[in-house]
Amino acid sequence: MLSFWDGGEGHLARVAHLATLLQERGDRCLIISSRAKAARVCTLAPGVAIAEVDNRPETLLPAKQRLPQYSHAFRHAQRRLALGFGDQDFVMGNTARVLDVLRAFRPHVVVNDYHDTLRIAAEADCIPVVSLAMAHGLRSGPTLGAWKMHELADRPLPECLRSFNDSRAHWDLAPYEDERETFEGDLNLIPSCPELDPVQQRTNDVYVGPVMTPPTPLHHRPRRKPLVVSYLAEGNNRPDSDYPRALAALVKAERNLEFAVMGGGRYARHFRTGETFLGIVPAQRYLALLDEADLVITHGGTTLVHALERSVPVLCLPWTSSEAAWAEQAEAHGAGMLYPAYRRPLEWRVDDAVHPSTPLAGHWALPITAQELSRCLGRILEEPGHRTAAADLAERLSVTRSRFDLVDLVRGVGR
Repeated sequence: MLSFWDGGEGHLARVAHLATLLQERGDRCLIISSRAKAARVCTLAPGVAIAEVDNRPETLLPAKQRLPQYSHAFRHAQRRLALGFGDQDFVMGNTARVLDVLRAFRPHVVVNDYHDTLRIAAEADCIPVVSLAMAHGLRSGPTLGAWKMHELADRPLPECLRSFNDSRAHWDLAPYEDERETFEGDLNLIPSCPELDPVQQRTNDVYVGPVMTPPTPLHHRPRRKPLVVSYLAEGNNRPDSDYPRALAALVKAERNLEFAVMGGGRYARHFRTGETFLGIVPAQRYLALLDEADLVITHGGTTLVHALERSVPVLCLPWTSSEAAWAEQAEAHGAGMLYPAYRRPLEWRVDDAVHPSTPLAGHWALPITAQELSRCLGRILEEPGHRTAAADLAERLSVTRSRFDLVDLVRGVGR
């Protein structure tokens, strides 16, 4: 059985790809998903059975404007509390619904890609867990936000343990000591390579390279202008930023580049298809689009890895501190840039909807402008070293991917 955090396409894409591989080898698979994502699961993993269990307390979400545009969580509590996971009744009820699915399906192994309550249910039913997760935030790695740890100083951090430990006590499980234990598995599959990860490999970690279809050599269509691909996926309970409007202004003003956007129809109001704008492309087509790109603008998660695997340099505008850590690594290797505004000191604000007394770390406003975007794109495209460095990381990702068979790794953990 496989499950994922339903806020992100990257989580879903990894799980759907892995489920497809398992089915092709004759395994019986079930993906547990929310009702909101069930149709996307059917698109990405046709033929895989689906069980619908909503995995976030939607009715408890605070107003959108309360959340920072860039969340420097240091741990996961800031995200969890903002989404309502401090509600012990929801956590208990959700865990019970997931456990019902497990007991009906009777899997040999559970694959967890950032589903918050799945590990508790799996432990309650004595099912081994494979974690599919970036190393950032796992308990034995550094805290989220490690790249700006010096700004934490001695500030207290919010925590979200009580609701999860109440649920664990109900099923006679030992309490979590750290909320990041939620995402630890008997085996942790990391969809990257060590060079992109500031965390040192641990005994139960395996770097497996990008968990999706590898790039295929293509004869790119003749093109006079470089192609810039941008991933737009705001929403998912995150506030809107200036980025879509700034990018649209850049597309309108810049005649020496071509642009394409991966995202939903909500962005159509910002853009007009024309000579230099190729349009808004659905997320399920983004790998083919990356194969043609000369530069990718990304938040810094899954898309960053898939861009680098295609030797394409990146400009990163992160949403979260784990994405920022990946962006830092890509920049350190010379394969791209972190957008300069993220170098500013963090802002600390108290939000009663998240925590009544402990300030949250992030940026509630970021100066993202067409002029600064243009400057960053120019630096990356005009300096050939970025493409060379991206190609070097592509080779390292390819080697990492080829070392293991994902199906064998998952099967090897099963009871």
